[in-house]
Amino acid sequence: MPETLILDGSSIRSGGQVTRIRAFLQRFRAYDPASRVIVLEEDGAVSRLAPDRGDLEFVDRSGAGVARATRRALWQNLALPQLCRRRGGTVYLHFSHYLPYGLPGTMRTIVGVANLQPFSAEGRAAEVRLDKRLRLAVLEHTILSSVRRADRVIALSQTCKDVLAARGVDDGKIVVIPNGVEEPAAMMDSAAEGLLDELAVAGEFVLYVSHFYRYKNFERLVRAYGRLPSALQDRYALVLVGIPHHREYWDHVNATVSELGLERRVVMIPGLDGSALSALYRRCSVFVFPSLIENCPNILLEAMAHGAPVVSGNIAPMPEFGGDAAVYFDPLDEASIASSLERVLGDGSLRQRMARNGRERALGYSWDTFTRSVVDLYL
Repeated sequence: MPETLILDGSSIRSGGQVTRIRAFLQRFRAYDPASRVIVLEEDGAVSRLAPDRGDLEFVDRSGAGVARATRRALWQNLALPQLCRRRGGTVYLHFSHYLPYGLPGTMRTIVGVANLQPFSAEGRAAEVRLDKRLRLAVLEHTILSSVRRADRVIALSQTCKDVLAARGVDDGKIVVIPNGVEEPAAMMDSAAEGLLDELAVAGEFVLYVSHFYRYKNFERLVRAYGRLPSALQDRYALVLVGIPHHREYWDHVNATVSELGLERRVVMIPGLDGSALSALYRRCSVFVFPSLIENCPNILLEAMAHGAPVVSGNIAPMPEFGGDAAVYFDPLDEASIASSLERVLGDGSLRQRMARNGRERALGYSWDTFTRSVVDLYL
């Protein structure tokens, strides 16, 4: 008897959540040809990622506004259990760390943990507003409640599994399934050059890609760049790319650039599509990753896959993924960041070895492996 999978994508908005569910939907039929799949979404956020898929049923719980999350939680706990009964749901899968109450007792439940910021001292300390810190406290409680009740838990890293096990979650039901990384798309050199010209990125540069949130640590990176010898600043620009989800923080980083007199050397770009990012990954002299907390750092893996030498913070799980292909620094110490950048920028042979080792290491992370491992949890 085929399974009826309820895939909850109702919280999908941006970033890794989008990448993960899109990759899963593109591949899962190779491993699960028969299950009925009902996808929950809001405002068409998931169906846009999987157009013309007659094998999928979409249930759109549309809603907007400041109370969106509250209304979603009410729907998940009051209406969703009834929907599961009507549709004969046998498996509930949510990649984003939430398990509603009241689901039929016969359903098997699988919950993924995508956000480790609530469990990170550095991640919590990065938030200066009380409401943000309170939100993290609530999220920590929600995640732990969900994974303790779930039948199986997907951890995107060994670090994530260790964090959950240390808080009393049965480690026997936690399986580590890291994200994959897409094969870099080929781009003609002329097209790449034209794109970089459009972005006002000229010459050699250091690159950081991440959405603008405080825990992404942009300000310390800018200040560390400002510590570099003037000869290195003159040779290598700093390019920062990310959607300014936290507009106040974007403005703060921009003000820091101005404060340090780096307006001509630091380029801030408010988000790019995949082909544009690919061009930047390929052409950067060094990719730097100072984020204070991640679970499975997709961006770091993408940079390595493109052959960018990676200089990264040493807070777990970054070394778990970068291994010996990266050079590490203390992301809380501007001098440490600057020292690592200076070392790598000053050694072309080292950069070549790092690029080669990074490509090889990135090959170990596949969306096919991710998808097959998830399907194995319910079939």
